[in-house]
Amino acid sequence: MIKITQQLLRDWGACYTDERIDATVPVDGLTPIQVLDRSDVSAEDRLWVVLRESVIPEREMRLLACKWAREALAVAGNPDPRSVAAVDCAERFARGEATTEELGTARDAARGAARHAARAAAWAAARDAARHAAWAAAWAAARDAAWAAARAAARDAARDAQIADCKSVIEKLSC
Repeated sequence: MIKITQQLLRDWGACYTDERIDATVPVDGLTPIQVLDRSDVSAEDRLWVVLRESVIPEREMRLLACKWAREALAVAGNPDPRSVAAVDCAERFARGEATTEELGTARDAARGAARHAARAAAWAAARDAARHAAWAAAWAAARDAAWAAARAAARDAARDAQIADCKSVIEKLSC
């Protein structure tokens, strides 16, 4: 199992100062599990450290990405079938059951779905903005604050779940 050392973080281009790296990582380094357990380091930074092939092999990272994509699609509600098919294909590819060409085709279809969703959202926003401009201005601050709080809570919960998923994968790889 790889040890996450001060020098390794520097080699990877960590955005922490040398002093912060030295204060965060002992000279003899940390295991990936120890990194994930560091509550004094942001979840995003802990995931940045472990989500690389020298810590978690590509196949397992692809499977984690598929799991997280499925969760994101479920939250979005009624996902475009092309996006679901792309995740299915990526999962099959990770298991050696799909070709690179199939993966590329699925990726292109999912990008098309994303472009379509973005255009639809932009038109809906423009339509709603024109129709509700005065009303929206009155409620915007309260609504934005509530949504920001909800997004932050959801993001934190998602990051905690992602850390738990990474720990599970790394523990299985250590056996």
